[in-house]
Amino acid sequence: MTPEYRIDVEQRIESYLAGNDVNGIKYMQVEQTFDELGIEIYVWNIKTNDGNWWVVEGEAVPMNLYTQNEFYFSADEAYSFHLGITQRRQAQHHQDFKHVIDEVPLDIEHIKSISRRLNNAALELNNVSGPEDIQSIGLTCRESLIELAGVLAQDNPDILKESDLKTADFKGISKAVISLYAPGKSNSKLRKRCRDLVEGAWDHSSEVVHSPNKNIPDAKICLLFTCSAVSVIQNLFLKYLGFDDEPKCPECKSMDYELFAHDNTEKMVLSCNACGHKEMTAEKI
Repeated sequence: MTPEYRIDVEQRIESYLAGNDVNGIKYMQVEQTFDELGIEIYVWNIKTNDGNWWVVEGEAVPMNLYTQNEFYFSADEAYSFHLGITQRRQAQHHQDFKHVIDEVPLDIEHIKSISRRLNNAALELNNVSGPEDIQSIGLTCRESLIELAGVLAQDNPDILKESDLKTADFKGISKAVISLYAPGKSNSKLRKRCRDLVEGAWDHSSEVVHSPNKNIPDAKICLLFTCSAVSVIQNLFLKYLGFDDEPKCPECKSMDYELFAHDNTEKMVLSCNACGHKEMTAEKI
């Protein structure tokens, strides 16, 4: 432990104790040092006006406070207990990443292989053991985007000719498709946001692939960007088909309604379940 580190950690311990309503430090000394995990973890013996405490801390290790008056009688026992908590936190951290794709409404039955790729990559987050595993997830994301570009080009063959694009040019194809699916002045802001998203998804996946310094959150962000890009383009397609023309109650704008046939006419009655408003509407909705 360097003198600089000692001064810094003593200040942090004092602040940490104060935050836990422990005041009046009378004695503060490192009782024992452990390095079983390849990093040094220190158990501090702290005596205060409010009792005696163990404080366990180290670089890249969360600081925690344990009383000496109850269960944790020795520095070794405090360290063992702290190590168990840290390992459980890490295990929970990995479990939280397991279903990362659930955070994005991903409905891509049209391209099941992309769905399968991304779900497998999400599961691989539980088994990361080195930089190459992070890079592999980035590669999966990039390959998924390239595959999506191929599907979009196949569904819209004129785009390649009109814009002089290659089938693997995800950024170019996706931007052209966004212009096609969200045309007009009213969608100008939406187009810009969607273009920024797909460009960010591609750029971030490329960074993850080529950098050995990325970590698990970077891989998760990469997956989220990729899933979001796929989902956004699909929902733009639904918007393009007219799914955003769902009727609404003219009074309260609710979309919770029922349609009834009007007696002796071919028209329908829209009955709002939210406000009770009823109105004659066209034959077809």
